[in-house]
Amino acid sequence: MLYCTKCHGICQDASLKCPGCKNSQLRPVEGEDLVRLQRKDQYTASLLEKRFIEAGVVYRMEPFTGGWVSYLYDNDVMPTDKLVLVRWSDYETGKELAVQVDHQVEEERASVRQDEETFQDMPRKKRIIVQAVSVFLFLLLVMLVVFGADTLANWLKGFWS
Repeated sequence: MLYCTKCHGICQDASLKCPGCKNSQLRPVEGEDLVRLQRKDQYTASLLEKRFIEAGVVYRMEPFTGGWVSYLYDNDVMPTDKLVLVRWSDYETGKELAVQVDHQVEEERASVRQDEETFQDMPRKKRIIVQAVSVFLFLLLVMLVVFGADTLANWLKGFWS
């Protein structure tokens, strides 16, 4: 495997350029090199960080500065995302832990979706009635404000006359 010192990526030995950043200065990967594992959102990165500490994996979290993606065009990339780097000798362990954390996060999101699905919307007729009453009360409030302001203006005009 070859290591790119620019983007911390790894690639096949036959590669002439890094697939991530197109850097042509590749060298054989060494056991102490920090290699790019994945890009994670802030919550997933914090869970992964706890797992790394428990397992004794040498890692580093860096802000994801893009380079490959633009925030304007990719809605999946957030400015709070983290780039997860692990030591090459811990790479396989890091991948296993990342898969476990991904499953945990997916289960949490699935349970949230189930909770959202149990919430039922208001029936259509009831919603129309509530909207009509809301419009009526809003117009009544506007009328009260206008009449109150008119009454106050007349009172002040009579007070000064």
